[in-house]
Order: sequence, then C-alpha cells, then structure tokens
Amino acid sequence: MTQTSGTPAPVPPAAPPASEQPSSVPAPRRPGRVHRAWWVAAVAFVALVGAAAFRAAPSVLIDPLHTEFGWSRGTISAAVSVNLVLYGLTAPFAAALMERFGMRKVVASALLLVAAGSGLTVFMNASWQLILCWGVLVGLGTGSMALAFVATVVGRWFDARQGLVTGVLTAGGAAGQLVFLPLVAWLTERHGWRPATLSVTFAALAVVPLVLWLLRDRPEDVGTTRYGASGHDGDARDVHTPQHESNPRHGPTPQHGPNPQHEPDSRSAPGAPPVHVSQRAHSPDNASNAKRAHDARQVHDPQEAHDPRHARPVAVSGAGGPVVPVPGGGAAARALGALRDASRTKAFWLLAGTFAICGASTNGLIGTHFVPAAHDHGMPVTTAAGLLAVIGVFDLVGTIASGWFTDRFDPRGLLAVYYGLRGVSLLFLPLLLVGSVQPPMLFFIVFYGLDWVATVPPTVALCRKHFGADGAIVFGWVLAAHQVGAGLVAFLTGLVRDVTGSYDTAWYTSGALCAVAALMALVIRRSPERTAALHG
Repeated sequence: MTQTSGTPAPVPPAAPPASEQPSSVPAPRRPGRVHRAWWVAAVAFVALVGAAAFRAAPSVLIDPLHTEFGWSRGTISAAVSVNLVLYGLTAPFAAALMERFGMRKVVASALLLVAAGSGLTVFMNASWQLILCWGVLVGLGTGSMALAFVATVVGRWFDARQGLVTGVLTAGGAAGQLVFLPLVAWLTERHGWRPATLSVTFAALAVVPLVLWLLRDRPEDVGTTRYGASGHDGDARDVHTPQHESNPRHGPTPQHGPNPQHEPDSRSAPGAPPVHVSQRAHSPDNASNAKRAHDARQVHDPQEAHDPRHARPVAVSGAGGPVVPVPGGGAAARALGALRDASRTKAFWLLAGTFAICGASTNGLIGTHFVPAAHDHGMPVTTAAGLLAVIGVFDLVGTIASGWFTDRFDPRGLLAVYYGLRGVSLLFLPLLLVGSVQPPMLFFIVFYGLDWVATVPPTVALCRKHFGADGAIVFGWVLAAHQVGAGLVAFLTGLVRDVTGSYDTAWYTSGALCAVAALMALVIRRSPERTAALHG
C-alpha cells in the first residue's frame, strides 16, 4: 500500500468474498411477493383442520357405541374425558418440543399418532381399548397440535397482525368441525361408525406430506424475518451479529431502516419482542469489543430485563450465525420451569381458571353432549350434527373478529363480555331443545358459534404480555386447564344423564360457571410492562 508523509490515508476495507458472508443475512424479498410467514400460517391452518377432524367425532359416536357394545354413556364419556385432558396436558410439553426439535417434526409425528389412534378403534371390542385409542393416542396427537402450536407459529413468524393470525389459526379447529362433523354423522347413519372413523384416519394422513413440504420452523431457515419486523409488512432486512460487526475483515455492513445503530433482531423466542443488538456497543472504538467478540454472548431482551420472571438467555452465534435460544435443559424441564415461574403469579391462576370454564362450556359440554341431548328430544342425529357444523361456521367469523378486537381493545374486557354472554345463552338452552329446528335454536347456534373460541386471542395476548418469551409455553399450561375443565365436565355430564335421565342440570351449572369466569377476567391485572408505561 502506497503511503505519503504524515498520517496514512485511510483505506476502506475490502468487501468479504461471497463465501465469507454471514449466513444470517436474509436475501431481499421481491416486491409484491407474498411473505413466507403467510404460507407457514396456511399450512398450520390445514394441520389444525386435520387435528380437529377426529375431535369432531365423539359427539356423534356416543349413541352408536352405546347401542353396539352396551357401554354406558358415562364409560364412553370417560374416554372423551381422557382425550380432552391429555389434549391439554400435552400442549405445554409440545410447545417445548417444538423449541427443541422444530415444529415440522412435531406436527408430522402428531398427525401420524392421530391417524393411528383413530384407525385402531375399528378393531376394539372392550371399553379399555376405546380409552387407549380414542383417549390416549388421539389425545396425545391432537394435544401436540393444540393452541400452543398456534402461539408458537404466531410468535416465531409474525411481529404484526398477531391477534388476527391467532384468530385465523384458532378457527382451524372450527373449520375441521365444519368439514368433518356432517360427514362423520352421515357415514355413521348410513354405513356405521367404523367407516366414519376411517375417514378421519385418511384425513390426518393426507395432511402429513403438506406439513413436511411447506412448514418451516423459523424465518431464518428460509432467509427472511418475521412478518412486520421491519416496520413495513415484513420486507427483508439485514440482521447482524456482534462479532461480524466488530471484525474489520468483513468491512462495512450494510444497514437498513431509520436507525442502523440500534438494529432489532427479530429471531428471538416465540412471543418475545425483538432482541436489540447495538452496533455501537461493538464498534472498534469500544475498549471491551475484543472480549465481546471472543465468544458467543448471552444477551437478554431489554423489555424482559424489567421483569426477572421473563429473563431467558439468547445465544448470539460467535461465527456469524443466527441468534437462537439457549437450550435450558430438556423440553420437559423447560415446560416445567415455565409452569413453576408462572404459578407464582395471580394472573396465571386467573387465566387458567377462566380458560378451564371455557373448556367446560364448549368442548366438554356442547361439543360432546349437544348431539345426544338433542337426540333425546327427538331431533335426528344428522340434524343435530348439522347444527354443530353451523357453530363451526360462525366460530370462524367470531374467532377472526376476536383477533381483530384483541389488537385494538383491552383483552380483559373482551373476556368478560364473552363469558358473560355465553353464560346467559346456556341458561336458555333447555327451553330450546325440541324435535325440530326452530328460530330460537338457530339464534342460539349462531350466537354460540360466534362466542365458541373467541376467548382464545385475548387469552393468548394476556399470556404474551404477562410472561414474555415463555408466553407460548405458559399458554400451553393455560390450555391444559382448559382441557382439564372440558374433560371433567364431559365425564360428569355423562354421569348426570345416566342418573337423572336429562342434561338440564349440566346446562344450568355451566351457565353459572361462565358468570364466574366473567368476574375473574375483570380482576386480571395489567401486564407489568403496560403498568410501567402508564405510571412511568
């Protein structure tokens, strides 16, 4: 290099060869191209539809199984109860397994488990086999694709429109009910319950290739960022690691956005805000730069630093790699650790209690016992199943609308309204059950459909706000409470029918519980970060 007298003239560092470019820099996305996050959401929606297929079957199979095998409704309801409880208890561990092994492997395995459980029921001849296949296998499979899967997809792939996407994916279960419930009822009435369950098996198997082909675990796997992370609907953006920024041989790193000195990294844990990696802190002028670039660092989300419960280390690769979560032990340890921390808060118990009542009044009560209850009053099984399918139609509308509302209004107030109105409607249901479909029953079906799982987007939002990076796993435990409530009520309602010959007691009790849930939602405190914003 030629030098002149005095201070040497600075020479700009040469750009690194293509082989030395960090692999974590996403390629720019072509204008007008659909962001990959929407494709991931679409595949997740289809997977959730497949998982919901078998969950639509119990309500139309109770009477056929009772007729063929002579099992009591309480015994059949016990299998449904095991299914619902395992569906909930599996969810938090499934969320942690998705952290460790990836969504694609977990979801594909879960669909195969659902197919095996539903297919094996055609060979059963004892009630314990029903509990094993229908309760255990299908419960574990569907639980691995529960609403914690929704929270994981939204947290990893979306920075904007989180409430809306949560609502759309949650509606996937309703779509499965909509598509398969009338089909299962028709097949059961015309050909028996065995062809009906086999149709569910084939539906679950059909989704597996689609999951393996299109579902991806994280945005950096395909060289992009979370949708909306750059501030203009997910356009690709350069993401840097501290060591890359501090190594002179890499030369100047291109910067985008209004503040290149404080670039957010969008590839943090599900549900967590972006991890900010300051370029200034790692510049050559900083005396501690060499130490910081020596090894992989552990950095914490600055928003989580205000609340020790949320702190979870994130490893920054020392070789120009992506920012990834630091393993905190096994999947079970991670799930149990999140439960331990969350159980020390009042908000967790209030959310778990309200969601348990949600499960009791939907999956446990209406989802399991509406068809046999309507059949007790002379309504054909196919007609009653069709009414549940209509609930599925309006559930799509109600859940998506609830996601839109959650992005704009206080989730606590939304929950109070949803539970309160649901309780009132249940108190009127015993008066509406007759042998044919009357306008008041149609009004109940439409309203209950709109309110069916409208509680999910506000509950997910509150878990995300209160528990930060562990929000998806904590929601898995809240969902476990949902399914414990559903399983308990499914079993008790069957016993009530066996003992009293009527479902009326179950309707009235569930209506009262919904009123309690509305009051519980109102006493959930504001999230710590929101309180600080209002009083800081």
